[in-house]
Amino acid sequence: DITLDNANNFSTVAANGKDVTLNDNNGIILGASTITGTLGVTAGGNIADTDSGNLSVTGVTTLNANGNDITLNNTNNFSTVAVTSGRNVSLNDSNAIDLAASTITGNLGVNANGAITDSGNLSVTGGTTLNANGNDITLDNANNFSTVAANGKDVTLNDNNGIILGASTITGTLGVTAGGNI
Repeated sequence: DITLDNANNFSTVAANGKDVTLNDNNGIILGASTITGTLGVTAGGNIADTDSGNLSVTGVTTLNANGNDITLNNTNNFSTVAVTSGRNVSLNDSNAIDLAASTITGNLGVNANGAITDSGNLSVTGGTTLNANGNDITLDNANNFSTVAANGKDVTLNDNNGIILGASTITGTLGVTAGGNI
């Protein structure tokens, strides 16, 4: 295990281990890392992987940018990602990705080469763009979206309130359930 949870000030961190916990008072760049357990990152600024290598995380990834941006656009391989606090969040996964309970005050963008699913409630204040590259998108928990644009095969969306559907390309079926207007 790697636990660096004090008031640290990193630039770029690459870690290889089972369970990894990182805390940075400012922004942090995640370097190429292979993590066979969980990854927890808390930052006082942006969390990014800017051309610094790919992340491979077998367990749950929990990200807290304290209201700042999260940009993990490299060819990463996550299993489940939870965002406890983030503004604009961009995630790229080379396979399927599961979204755990997340609070996003800006936009959410998810690109995956597999299915996009949810295992917790998602709250996204801004727009949500989902690209499953021909795979299914199933976000059927008690979510709260604004506008959702989806590109995938079979797409299922659930929103506790109203939902706006953005420009989407769906090659299979579309199922939308909302507690308000669609």
